[in-house]
Amino acid sequence: MNTAIRRLTALASALVMAVGLMLAVSPVHASAEVETTATALCSTTLRYGSSGTCVKKLQTRLNELGLNCGNKLTVDGKFGPATRMRVFAFQGRNRIAVDGVVGPITRGKLANPDSNLKVSCDSTIAAQIRSVWPASLEDKAIRVARCESGLNPIAVGVNTNGTKDMGVFQFNTGGTLQEWLPGSSTKIKIDNALTSTENIKAAYRLYKSRGWQPWTCRNA
Repeated sequence: MNTAIRRLTALASALVMAVGLMLAVSPVHASAEVETTATALCSTTLRYGSSGTCVKKLQTRLNELGLNCGNKLTVDGKFGPATRMRVFAFQGRNRIAVDGVVGPITRGKLANPDSNLKVSCDSTIAAQIRSVWPASLEDKAIRVARCESGLNPIAVGVNTNGTKDMGVFQFNTGGTLQEWLPGSSTKIKIDNALTSTENIKAAYRLYKSRGWQPWTCRNA
């Protein structure tokens, strides 16, 4: 075997060894990346009024789940109305009890969610409304939705009677949500109410049946 062939053989052997090392190491690296992407939460149960480092971790984790358009939570360690609303929305999108309490079930979903909290920008929600509502009504519909929810698809409002209002057009869990959102259960209906496309289509169906009367912001 001449010198050139010996050099080529040695180079090929080195390449094979390098590829083998890469294949052996890559899964470990990939696993480490998956494990380090999610902020680990405390085992403490958190609810409205809680405060401290564990709440900061919760706020950070909620922000990791896809919030955008400048509407991320302030990581201040205070479980106030904004944090509670995001917890409500996360629970609704993951079809678990919408109680605002971060206990074992919600913590488990936060670690391994079925659905994130990606929020479309105002312009996208407005465009979705225009695609569903007729031209003669679309500007009014956008004004009503902006007044009701700030065009926020995961907006959740709490009423004095204990019911909640969900999504872009704020469907109420005490009536309009059950009647107008698709789904075979309340949990599915809530998930759909917090999904902008389904919420907007349901709002137009409701308008065609009852006009602007169902909305607090009907005069917007």
